Amino acid sequence: MQEFRTINLKLEAELFFQQGLRQNQAEKYEAAIALFDTALKYQPDYAEAWSQQGLALGNLGRHAQAITNFDQALAIQPNACWVWHNRGIALGKSGKYAAAVNSFDRAIECNPKISTFWHNRGITLIDWGNYEQAVKSFDWTLEIQPDSYWAWYNRGIALRQLQRYEQALNSFDQAIEFKPDFSLAWHDRGRTLSEWGCYEKAVKSFDRAIEIDPDYKQTWYGKGIALEKLGYDSQAIACFVRVKFLSK
Repeated sequence: MQEFRTINLKLEAELFFQQGLRQNQAEKYEAAIALFDTALKYQPDYAEAWSQQGLALGNLGRHAQAITNFDQALAIQPNACWVWHNRGIALGKSGKYAAAVNSFDRAIECNPKISTFWHNRGITLIDWGNYEQAVKSFDWTLEIQPDSYWAWYNRGIALRQLQRYEQALNSFDQAIEFKPDFSLAWHDRGRTLSEWGCYEKAVKSFDRAIEIDPDYKQTWYGKGIALEKLGYDSQAIACFVRVKFLSK
């Protein structure tokens, strides 16, 4: 009799869990949270329900609650590598960078061949201001997935922060090779050239970024600064006017 009741409770939990998953996929996160709550009432040790509810909470910006959920899931399944990863994301969003990196490290211990773990570890290290270590994380990402244009791009960001401009440009060029219409890579390539004092080349990069995304005001601003440095004041003013227009 007890065994039958347990099976019945698990079936009820699964029913509400699947409904919660559908709401998560539809980005109806409040509804998903309520359904996962019901699933967990039927089966409190349902690790995936704790985890999926944590994702919904994170998508609503409720990162502290998400971390609590991921902790509950990990208490049940300590080697759930994606839960360690998602916990790292939530900790990073909360500004708890050391704890976030530790979570990514645990995810990597469970499965070192998932490039996303290394990549998001690198992003967290950038947010923390630890650019040298970020570059190393992106290098590992690219060892696993050489065509990851986001990893090449973020590697370029970290290298620019270290003022290693030539290497940063090489990274942006690799990102662009894999995704030629990657406007952010063209933008940050322009910023790097501008910081390096190569203003004419910077303008060309900004122009390419504007061709792809003409409404990104930071690119117009960067182009204006480069033109100003070259002494093209009227063209620079036109760029700054465009920035003001896009800021309305």
